Amino acid sequence: MGSSTDLKKTVQDVDIPSGCYYRQVQLGFVIENGHSRWLTHKEISHGIIDCIQKDTLLYVVGTVEPWEFRP
Repeated sequence: MGSSTDLKKTVQDVDIPSGCYYRQVQLGFVIENGHSRWLTHKEISHGIIDCIQKDTLLYVVGTVEPWEFRP
């Protein structure tokens, strides 16, 4: 999911069949030294792996706030 997605609203709109697991990962950005940038492929993949290992329903890689800091 993109950085502007409302994860809590989106998960309510998904019809999850019984016996299935559903996880949402939102990709944000990184703020470094007063500047922001999008996530690298490595940061994204590590975030996805972390979400799987922690078995987290809603997971954000990077940050999505403050909105005005996004690249």
